[in-house]
Amino acid sequence: MGRPPCCDKIGVKKGPWTPEEDIVLVSYIQQHGPGNWRAVPTNTGLLRCSKSCRLRWTNYLRPGIRRGNFTEQEEKMIIHLQALLGNR
Repeated sequence: MGRPPCCDKIGVKKGPWTPEEDIVLVSYIQQHGPGNWRAVPTNTGLLRCSKSCRLRWTNYLRPGIRRGNFTEQEEKMIIHLQALLGNR
């Protein structure tokens, strides 16, 4: 029962992504939109698992991702909410 595995695990590349793979993934998503992740590896020719493609897009390549430290205002908000709500 349950969901079938996302890929065959045979011939799937593991390890760090190359800049060329990033370019292929970004261009595909710009053309077709972020959805149907199971089709991405077969349609792009990437030797990656569909889950790996989805996580790479979500965590690293998606536009609008902010990296770096929190701003002063964000830090104050976190401290205020922690004091107000606690650890729930």
